[in-house]
This record gives sequence, structure tokens and C-alpha cells, in this order.
Amino acid sequence: MRVKKQHGQHHRTVSAVVALGLGATGVLALATPASATPVDITCLTGMRNTAYTPSLTYTPQPTNLQITDNFSCTSLLSGVSSGSGTFSAYAPSSSCLASVQSPLTSITTTYHWNTGASSTIVFASSTAVRAANGTVTVTSVGTVTAGLGVGQAATRVTVEPNLDLAACLDGGLSETNSVVNSLVIAPV
Repeated sequence: MRVKKQHGQHHRTVSAVVALGLGATGVLALATPASATPVDITCLTGMRNTAYTPSLTYTPQPTNLQITDNFSCTSLLSGVSSGSGTFSAYAPSSSCLASVQSPLTSITTTYHWNTGASSTIVFASSTAVRAANGTVTVTSVGTVTAGLGVGQAATRVTVEPNLDLAACLDGGLSETNSVVNSLVIAPV
């Protein structure tokens, strides 16, 4: 009889542990949405074209920017190998002069990946530094708010040289192309 009693106690103890484990698993499952699966998208090679309206001169003025990004990427978890996105931005005072503009307004960009998936990123913090030689370096930090990598951090760095300094004097600089354009999406 004693053995049966211990077996019964053991069975109740195991049942209680399993119930607690399932309860804890249920709590974890609720706290971690299925869409928050970590991805690792690293795009170190890319090209950006920025069109300025009105064209940049040496006189600071409000400027609208139309920007197109294209990337070559690597990703072990998602299969992403390339992506692109187009977005608009507004600079309240932009020119060919050396300057630092920070923070720029929040910018939302949706990147479309070769896999058919997309990632919408809100870049809440951006800084644009224009050197005396006309080169602009833009660093943006944000969060993926929808799609592939939702909830993860995103960092974008672009370097665009002004290869036509005379254009700033003669009608204005209407566009630049990058020599560096990178984007990294990774878990926080």
C-alpha cells in the first residue's frame, strides 16, 4: 500500500509541475507574438539617389527630397538578398553649404524585399552632416513597425558626395547619388 500511496503522490506532483509548465508556456506564448520572429537583414552594399526640389544652391531654403534606395543584402534567417524603397523627406533649410541638421523629422519607409516580404520602418532619429566638400552623411535610427522584422531596430547610413560643386552656383544641384548606402535590421 505504501508504494501505491507514493506513486499517487508522485503522479499528483508531476501533474502539478506539468500544469505549471503549461501555464507558464501559455503566458510566454501570449507575451511573444508570432510576428516578432527575429530576422537578420544586413545590407552593406547599396545605392541611393536623392532628387532636390528646388535644386540646392548656396542659399539655404526649404527643400523637398525624393529618395530611392536599392540594396544588396544577406540574411541567414529570412532569405533576403536585395531590397528597395522610395520615400519623400522635407528639409526646412537645405543648401550646398557645410551644415549639420539634426534631428530631421521622422521618416517612414517601406522596403520591399526580393522574397515578396516588406518591412516598414519609422526612422525617428536622423542626422545629416554636409561637409565643406559637399559630401552629405545621413545616419538614421529607427524601428521596424510592420512586416518582416517587426519590433526590431534598424540603422541606415548613407554617404552622398557632391560631384558637381559648380552646379551649386549655376542653377543649383538637382540630385546626388551615394557611394555608401547601408541598412541593418537586427533584434534589439
